[in-house]
Amino acid sequence: MYKVISKSESDSWDDIARQVYGTPEKGGDIARMNNNIESGNVLVLEESETESEDVQITGDVYLKHGENIYNDFSEHTLFDSLEATKGAVFIFNKTDVDYNFSFNDSVVVCDEEGLFLKGRVANIKPTLTKEANWIQVEVKSHAGVLMETDMPTPFEFSNSSIRGVLEQVAGYYNQKIEFSQEPELDEVFTNEIGTSFTANEKEKVWDFMKRICRSRGLLMTDTGDGLFIGRYKPETEEKLNLIDGECLGVETIRAEFITVGLARYYELNSQYPSTDTATVQIPFPVPITKRFDSNDFNALDLKTSAERTACIEIGKHFKVYALLSENIRKKSGDFAVVKNPKIKIDKETDFVIESIERRHPDSTFLILTLPCAYTYEIPEELPLCN
Repeated sequence: MYKVISKSESDSWDDIARQVYGTPEKGGDIARMNNNIESGNVLVLEESETESEDVQITGDVYLKHGENIYNDFSEHTLFDSLEATKGAVFIFNKTDVDYNFSFNDSVVVCDEEGLFLKGRVANIKPTLTKEANWIQVEVKSHAGVLMETDMPTPFEFSNSSIRGVLEQVAGYYNQKIEFSQEPELDEVFTNEIGTSFTANEKEKVWDFMKRICRSRGLLMTDTGDGLFIGRYKPETEEKLNLIDGECLGVETIRAEFITVGLARYYELNSQYPSTDTATVQIPFPVPITKRFDSNDFNALDLKTSAERTACIEIGKHFKVYALLSENIRKKSGDFAVVKNPKIKIDKETDFVIESIERRHPDSTFLILTLPCAYTYEIPEELPLCN
């Protein structure tokens, strides 16, 4: 959890780091996390006993808070999404138990397979009515701080590899980060503005990190105990069956096929190291063009970058939302096969689970998108595009 340290104007950030960790190594990280304030109470990270202990695999969902393990909640929801941080919500309604939760308390959440997330209490919502007394506790993984805070200054990272930039930014917030063996991670990229990568002034840390990963076709995921950077590897062996007439328990299913903002031609332009343009085409039957500057992209391989851009755009415009009447053991990134003429999907079509909410005791909410959004393979046809 976070520990409060008093800093005077005469104290350097290295002094604060020595006081807490015995070494000045993290002085810069502490400074950025606290917005470089000159004096006052500052926050530093310390690992609690709860976080360092091994989790217990019980075959059920539970919440560990200090020495207490809770599984007496009446309802819970686990949130798991591609390119978003994990979270959980628990509702307790036993009035004879004192649930002693406070903001920033370190907690561990486990599901049937083991660790789901290590994080902190984010929101507490106690309620008292004539009929009931209950409390809702909302938990975010440690990576949740990255989705809420703006990028610290300076915004530019010069002559740095993608791995180096990501490690540096994650280090500001003491986030664990692991990488696959992709060669793009060690590429030192220079673009037409003369720097490796530049954050926007009010860009969130998570969005910045996700953006530069996406520029090389990499996926940043929250493992629950840190970040992992690598290629998306689709799980297609056991597809969730959402074929009308063959599956049970679909309470609601709807599709949103939105073409406003979608284009047929995607063009990337670069001025560095030389003037170049790459254009790709998708099977959208309207002659609309969208152009992108290549600040984030490798100017020596604009065609691949253009294909990725087009696929990401497709994923934004073709979604399926489904509410199931059971709590299914699926994860984000798994595949589903959908066929339902009532929502204009006339033939079996593969979708990837982009987001899943497992709602105990008996429902699951899914957001699905076309696989190309993560596999970067332009499909031969799109729904309702003849």
